[in-house]
Formats: sequence, C-alpha cells, structure tokens
Amino acid sequence: MSSESVSIKKFEKDILNELKNNNLNVFAGAGLSRGSGFVNWKELLKDIAEEISLDIDKEHDLVSVAQYYVNKNGRHTINETIVNEFQQNSRRNETLDILSRLPISTYWTTNYDSIIEDTLGHMGKIVDVKKEKSQVKIFKPNREVVLYKMHGDKDFPKDAVITRDDYESYSRKREPFITKL
Repeated sequence: MSSESVSIKKFEKDILNELKNNNLNVFAGAGLSRGSGFVNWKELLKDIAEEISLDIDKEHDLVSVAQYYVNKNGRHTINETIVNEFQQNSRRNETLDILSRLPISTYWTTNYDSIIEDTLGHMGKIVDVKKEKSQVKIFKPNREVVLYKMHGDKDFPKDAVITRDDYESYSRKREPFITKL
C-alpha cells in the first residue's frame, strides 16, 4: 500500500472518529454556495469594479476593491448588490445534502446566503442561526444544529463583512464569533 493510501485511510478513520464523538464542524466558504448557483466574490464585485473603472479579472485584492468603492461612493450599492445576489432561490446542492445528513451540530460560514440553514431545515433539523454578535449567547430551545454566519447575512447587508474597514474592525464588532471559534 502506498503512503498516500495509508494517509487517506488514516484521514478517513480520524474523521469518522471525530464524527462519532461530535467533534466535527463544517467551515464553509463561497465554494459551497457556488454549487447552489450563487456568485463568488469576483462575480459579486464585477459591476462595482467596472463602475470604478477596474477589471475584476485583473484584481487580486477584492477586499480593497470593495473598500475603494465604498470610500468613493458609499456603501449603498454594495449593500443592494448583496441583497440582490443572495435573495434568489437556490437550487439543491449535493455536497450540502450529504453534509446535512451527517450528525454534525456546528457549521461556520462566511457566506451571506441562506443555503445552509435552508437545507438543514429541509432535512428536518432545528437550526439556531447566529447572524450577529447579540445572538451568539442566546440559545434556541431544542436546537440540533448551530450555524455561525461569521461575515453576516443577506438580510443585514450593512453589517456584512466585505471591506477592509470591516475586516479591521472585526475583532471589535464581531468579537463573540472569534471567542466562540
């Protein structure tokens, strides 16, 4: 057996052990939402970048693109973009369907959409969603899953973490998420 095969077997064994002991958490970024038809960061900021004469395909620091736009034009258009892009109906996501059937009780996401909580709810699970810092210490009765939306939610776009200022003030404005993580 190759060393790669041994490593994979060990990984599988370790994951199953953590799953049995309820120690497994899911940390999901935009890749998970892409499977449901949502935009990634470049697609989210494409029109905004064009408005300030930037080619999004040539930009690598998207946080700075968002910050530059806000500095020049205010946050209103970015907030509207978040609402418009993430209010759409999503399609089923095979990866999330599989994850939602597993006995995983904690999910973390940087995504603004609601695909995780929607899928878990469709699977009959009681989900306790934490969108803002005031919710972190309040517990929903009989919850089976807790979902931490570290960067905010489409329903509260003004609080979404997207600009340099948002990241720099994160430890102050969203401290309970850091502590919990």
